[in-house]
Amino acid sequence: MARRLPVHPAAALAAALALGACAARRPDAVAPVRAGEAAPAMEADPARATVAAQSAGLGLAAGPEAARDARGVFEEAVRTAPQDPERAAALFERAFQKDPALTVAAFNAGVLWERQGDVTRARDAYLRALAVSPGDEAASLNLTRLRLRAGRAEEAETDLRARIAAHPSSAGLRNQLVEVLLATGRTSPAEQEARRILKMDERNVGAMVNLATAYHQAGRNELARVVLENARQIAPRDASVWGRLGFVELALGERDRALEAFRQAAALRADYPEAHVNYGAMLVEAEDWPGAVRELELAVRLAPASAAARTNLGNAYRGARRFEPAQKEYERALLLAPANPDPWFNLALLYLDGEAPGVAAADRLERSLSYFDKYAAAGGTDPRAAQYRKEAAAALERERRRLARDEKDRLRREADARRKGAAGETPAPASAARPAATPGATGGDK
Repeated sequence: MARRLPVHPAAALAAALALGACAARRPDAVAPVRAGEAAPAMEADPARATVAAQSAGLGLAAGPEAARDARGVFEEAVRTAPQDPERAAALFERAFQKDPALTVAAFNAGVLWERQGDVTRARDAYLRALAVSPGDEAASLNLTRLRLRAGRAEEAETDLRARIAAHPSSAGLRNQLVEVLLATGRTSPAEQEARRILKMDERNVGAMVNLATAYHQAGRNELARVVLENARQIAPRDASVWGRLGFVELALGERDRALEAFRQAAALRADYPEAHVNYGAMLVEAEDWPGAVRELELAVRLAPASAAARTNLGNAYRGARRFEPAQKEYERALLLAPANPDPWFNLALLYLDGEAPGVAAADRLERSLSYFDKYAAAGGTDPRAAQYRKEAAAALERERRRLARDEKDRLRREADARRKGAAGETPAPASAARPAATPGATGGDK
């Protein structure tokens, strides 16, 4: 039975985006992208990356020869990154070891380790950059978001407040603090801090986005839209503005405008996983399976440790009737976020609606029931789950009755054949036997 229910975004969190997704036949559990699900990317343009290295102080902490060696290793890492990001991350770390003033190398290593799903090495790389340059806003931002994803908001806040005390004029660090406040549901303090930043710099786009996010959390969506429109006039190519605008438009019931805002965010930043997750989730709702798969596969390549990206990709695969890839993504999401019950919900729907290769219908439905039970045991509260579980149980009962009828017919035919053989009669040809029911057929059941 096909169903289409509205997509419900999760609580809007800081500069991160959050969007649930609907797949082929039934609505999926919400798969939010948590605060800071993705890190800003390394410079994709080698020339710009080299300039960043020079401006970071090559040669200040090391002698001229070591600085030249560091620059050579750095440039090799930039060339290597597209083909072999793991080796490139190691090269960036080596460049930083040769010249500790080259903090951009440690930052780039952290970004690449994140893309490989190695959050421990990413965290350590950001910490090394910050040990040399405590006011490094980019490294601080990525470290803050890593901590938020790990549920260490208190640690992130304590660290940020110490950095702000040392660098009170840093709007970037203050905006990161606003992200933490928003991620932990402290909307009013977040709004106040965003306003303080705007008093320092009335054209600070990050503060505008954070202020709009606070308004959005408080249900003041018309005001949030006004703030974001102002931000868009200042920075029309800022993907975070478009991404947040997408959620505001959703809250205002403007789904077409929301889709366009998410599309713009994804188009503006090829290296912005949140944008691709949210645009892909909207395409899932629109049942544009090829487009959704394209966007969400890109998001997973950029943020392989994102359970939300993998859950949404599973939804896209499920809509495209690619059963095995969908199952793998849901299982990976569970490994990444074991406490999140939503992948159990989606696995249950996958086995309820899909045709599992090599799995008998009864076994498939039994698995669906077990996944619904695991969803409930994990704390899942979606009210639809109870009804879907009833459907799975009813379908399993019908399948069992069908199998019992088929078995009864088979035994009857065998008995008839034995009886006729004992009486010397010629058995009826096989084609005269009653054909087996189509697996899953329910006609005639009472």
